[in-house]
Amino acid sequence: MTNCSFDSLDFARADQPEPTGDPREDLLAWLAYQRHEFLRKLRDLSVDQLVEWSVPPVQLSVLGLVRHMRQMEHVHLVWGLGGGEQTEFYGEDDYAGGSAATFKDDLQGYFAEVSRADAAIAALPTYDAPGLGHGRPLGYTLIKILHEYTLHSGQAHMLRFAALGDLRR
Repeated sequence: MTNCSFDSLDFARADQPEPTGDPREDLLAWLAYQRHEFLRKLRDLSVDQLVEWSVPPVQLSVLGLVRHMRQMEHVHLVWGLGGGEQTEFYGEDDYAGGSAATFKDDLQGYFAEVSRADAAIAALPTYDAPGLGHGRPLGYTLIKILHEYTLHSGQAHMLRFAALGDLRR
């Protein structure tokens, strides 16, 4: 088994954000926290474990969840807030797709989409400003992407345990 090299990622536990009194800042802090916690699910996994369907016959892997979250970052934040062209990166194969040959590209694509998403968020002047793609307010959209991260982080957590064969916290 080859271990993934995630030298640039910080896998240390992060503290949950404290309230600031500003809803936009609070949601952005929670988004940063949830993104961090989602990526922590990759730690200790080999490439084989990253792409393994750990709970057959469910066609779901930790890498599949990374691919799905790239799509969610795009749909809800990049396109949803910023407008422009909507892209479907993987077709209907985001959850089940990905392989040892694609994992580096999949991770780079995810990080690139997060960067574009952050730019789209920053471009909206107010918490209630509508997105240029889907028309939903920034605040609502941040809550939606937080829901996506919490749901899929939980799935990634269980898949990670199954792939590792133990409960490494």
